[in-house]
Amino acid sequence: MELEYPISGINIESTLTEEEKWYFDLQGYLILRQVIPSGTVDQLCGVIDHWFSMNPADVPKPVNVNKREYTSHIGNPQYGHVLFQELAQNEKIMRVVMGLMWNRPRLFVSAVHHQVKRPIEEHGKKVFHKDHSGFEFPPEFSNPHNDYQAGSGKIYCNFVNASIALSDVPPGMGFACVPGSHKSQIKCPASITYDNEFAPAETFEMQAGDCIIFSPALIHDSLWWQAEHDRIAVINRYQFSIYFNENPRGGYPLEEHKDKISEAQYELESMGKEEKAVVKRVLKKMAAGETLC
Repeated sequence: MELEYPISGINIESTLTEEEKWYFDLQGYLILRQVIPSGTVDQLCGVIDHWFSMNPADVPKPVNVNKREYTSHIGNPQYGHVLFQELAQNEKIMRVVMGLMWNRPRLFVSAVHHQVKRPIEEHGKKVFHKDHSGFEFPPEFSNPHNDYQAGSGKIYCNFVNASIALSDVPPGMGFACVPGSHKSQIKCPASITYDNEFAPAETFEMQAGDCIIFSPALIHDSLWWQAEHDRIAVINRYQFSIYFNENPRGGYPLEEHKDKISEAQYELESMGKEEKAVVKRVLKKMAAGETLC
């Protein structure tokens, strides 16, 4: 039965299964296995390699490449290649994101994260954090930009990260978090690092094409990379599209470059109350029992 919020008329019927809702509420994350085909992974990596091989000044704007010794980033990749638009709108990922924010997601950050092996002797202690909007609310207050609530069998998580692995992630590397900490009301002490006995952190073995969707209210971080092959991941951040614009400089969509993305992508990056094209497509397929792609 379709449920509606009585004031605004927003459909909050979840696209998550009951098992997924229970698990996300308990742990703060969900892992989707092999949501990106291997051929697409190879194509995405080819585009990324090409951008990294270029002089950063020559990369087509607004794509920006920030190369560092061990950890590098590429910002706004969806404005440089349609494959990253398709990744942001991936239906299997969107189903989960939609289910966490009442079918009203907005993409507000997209970036490629690239790590290379870092010598053991140069390791620093990884201090965990929760994401905020440039202003960290006191621990007794709820951050409206990074809110998590659950009630009456529904979830409202207005800030979600989708980390898509484009290379294999061995155990003990990559994304790490303290499961369930998205509901913690006690500020994480600065002394809590990954190897601290009071930080029961977990890492997740991933294959290229897997995706972990998590609440950034989880205490989390990315560990130093120790594999011989590079770590490559795309991080897409979504927020509830009605209330907030996370970026103080305006953020997405980048109006001066709107001709480089599709109408559906422009809509996904825009604030607004109405269900967006990608949301309608997913809901229609689910209602018809069709396979999401």
